[in-house]
Amino acid sequence: MKKAFTLMEINLAILVMAGGILSVVSLYSLGFRESRQSSEDVASAAYAEAVISPLVMAISSTNLAWSVFKDALYLPSAEGWGAFLDEDTGQVENVPDASGTFKSVMDKMSQAASKTGGSLQAPSWPASADGGLVGGLVVLHDAGSTIYRIGFRAAKQKNMLMSAPLYYTEVRFQGVSDK
Repeated sequence: MKKAFTLMEINLAILVMAGGILSVVSLYSLGFRESRQSSEDVASAAYAEAVISPLVMAISSTNLAWSVFKDALYLPSAEGWGAFLDEDTGQVENVPDASGTFKSVMDKMSQAASKTGGSLQAPSWPASADGGLVGGLVVLHDAGSTIYRIGFRAAKQKNMLMSAPLYYTEVRFQGVSDK
């Protein structure tokens, strides 16, 4: 007499195989999501580097006078990241143009450098680095402080801006003291 598999053994084997196949298939969607998130993070980091580096270079310029550097500067406003939120709903609604903030800082630094007899080659907004991202730039400098605080976020959609990673740096005064 020949031994054969019972119907119960066959069903159990099919169940084990189905569980294995379904778990492998579910990993594909997780891998795809993580891959997409990783590429967005890399693009966001590259965008932040392209925006923050020229700002750091301009603000830490050694030909800036203290009398110009010490003035308060709050861009887009003194609210900082709160400027990006609607007051009533708390949702991301009022996304100020990051290129406008960038240009304002560069204009201020160029004017400051020219007042002390120096010059600053102000770079333009790095639009080619954005990769379809919405950028949020905040520059804060309290009156009399030796530190500028720069924060940048980038996301694919403006409503995701506040949950995007924050790229932050501080720039100390490197200029010349007034006589």
